Amino acid sequence: MLIGVPRVQVLKQFGFILLLTLPIPIIAQVNPAAPESIDEKKIKVSTASGQSVVVTANPLASDAALETLKKGGTAMDAVVAAQTVLAVVEPQSSGLGGGSFLMYWDESTRSLTALDGRETASAQVKEDMWIETDGKAVPWLKATKSPSAIGVPGTTALLWKGHRQFGHLPWKDNFHKSIELAKKGFIPSPRFLRSISLAKRLGINHSESFKSLYLPNGSLPNNKIPFRNQKLASTLSRISKGGVNEFYRGNIANELIDDLKLISNGKNEIKLITNEDLANYKVIKRKPLCRKYKSWNICAFPPPSSGGVALLQTLGTYELLSKNNVSESSIKHWHLLAESLRFADADRSKWIGDPIDFPVPIKGLLDDNYIEKRVSTIKSNKATFRPLPGKPKGIELLDLASQPRTAGGGTTHLVVVDQYGNVASYTSSVETVFGTRNLSGGMILNNQLTDFSFVSNVKGKPIANRIRPNKRPLSSMAPVIVFKDDRPVLALGSPGGWLIPHYIANALIGTLDFQLSPKEVVSQKLLSVQPNYTVLEKSGDWSSEDNNIYQSLSNQGHQLKYSAFSSGLAVIKWHQGSWHGAADPRREGKASSLQVKKNP
Repeated sequence: MLIGVPRVQVLKQFGFILLLTLPIPIIAQVNPAAPESIDEKKIKVSTASGQSVVVTANPLASDAALETLKKGGTAMDAVVAAQTVLAVVEPQSSGLGGGSFLMYWDESTRSLTALDGRETASAQVKEDMWIETDGKAVPWLKATKSPSAIGVPGTTALLWKGHRQFGHLPWKDNFHKSIELAKKGFIPSPRFLRSISLAKRLGINHSESFKSLYLPNGSLPNNKIPFRNQKLASTLSRISKGGVNEFYRGNIANELIDDLKLISNGKNEIKLITNEDLANYKVIKRKPLCRKYKSWNICAFPPPSSGGVALLQTLGTYELLSKNNVSESSIKHWHLLAESLRFADADRSKWIGDPIDFPVPIKGLLDDNYIEKRVSTIKSNKATFRPLPGKPKGIELLDLASQPRTAGGGTTHLVVVDQYGNVASYTSSVETVFGTRNLSGGMILNNQLTDFSFVSNVKGKPIANRIRPNKRPLSSMAPVIVFKDDRPVLALGSPGGWLIPHYIANALIGTLDFQLSPKEVVSQKLLSVQPNYTVLEKSGDWSSEDNNIYQSLSNQGHQLKYSAFSSGLAVIKWHQGSWHGAADPRREGKASSLQVKKNP
């Protein structure tokens, strides 16, 4: 049955779901699980095919990446070009004031690299920073506005390190388009304007810099006049010339620290990042998490992301549960997917965090015997509510508590394959839409420290994702590259906060098990879960006469809700001698391709 309260009305405004119970006064509420508004009217899916393919969340970023490839650049050069453009045209989702994860296949060395550019907490933070004087946790919306929420940005460092290892073109050449767009302007897209309205709903009165740039004279930018960000143009220009040192040790760093001090207004209780924090930031090269799924090898990002572990657990569970072939439209598929997601979520809520604090039992969580044991408790025709975390090997010295889900939505994903055979899968974020809504040098500053658990322990048991100095908050970002016979055949990822591995699991099963094309995959209806109910994408056909999935799930005990999902899947797949890409129609992404002429 559909969970609700008597006389509930569901309204949609600026991308929010508003629950109104009459006759109580109407109060609009933000849904922190999925605050991004989506383009429900968009029907056409952007697709492309060729030897080189780019899929990003914005047409201007895709064009910039493709132009880089035309000049002989690598997939890494394209990532730099696309991300710097996204910082200009999609600042609500990512930028140089945020953090990123990169999965990169280097064809020349036939090796897979995972680079962690996640933001870090300042060396000054305290574990009770999100606890108010009355002992209660700071409300999420209030926390997103605080300069205490700003982590040391990692995106610029990741782009620099990735480019030094994998780039071909000069560093500065990858900045030409972003500098031009910031200086000369671009026509604001409907999503760009919706996101500004959404930021206003989240709260912007604390940020004069945001209001003056994005809401001049209190109004949205004109959708027919080029939108310019001259300060960001200057910042991008300086980074293009001075590289990583300019950002972390030069004038940009000094201006950032000065701006933060002004924002904090001298309040001692606000713990800000420092020049030392910036100078000490390091991108970490991590070992990719890879696990077999049927005849494929799925490689995802390791902790501090929980997304990769959750995704691989979900697929392992689903594979065992669906041994007897299931079709994409069968009730069995949707039930088993929901159960697989829910059990994986229970584990990541308890056992995963930045490994510098507590050891993460990755081997135990992905062990075949452990997953088989978890599967043995799942019923093939009855829903499970609030499954407990399991007890994998490696937790013998860990006595941890589970944490509630984190919120967020200001994230982007892009995928690139170049003419040399290199493949990049890259997810980047500023956390909430427009981060803290604070700016420095035209850059949006993240609120990534709200991804930590607001409480450090429960009944004396510590939480793996507690706040600690120099620690990286738990993430759900999960860039993925899939291999078959030791060759990359699929790359994908998505924004979406906690739901990222849910979206990707839907996409991987659709692609690998049901042989859907990238276009079909990004267009298919989505299912997600909460601990005690199952969520169906409200625009999907769940109640057809021939196959009433809604009723069947309900009969199996699933408590059901409808929701508008804010996925932004970017997918490229190798098929019949070329790469095929597609962008999620729920956003404004674009797939582009470059046909490469081969020598006879």
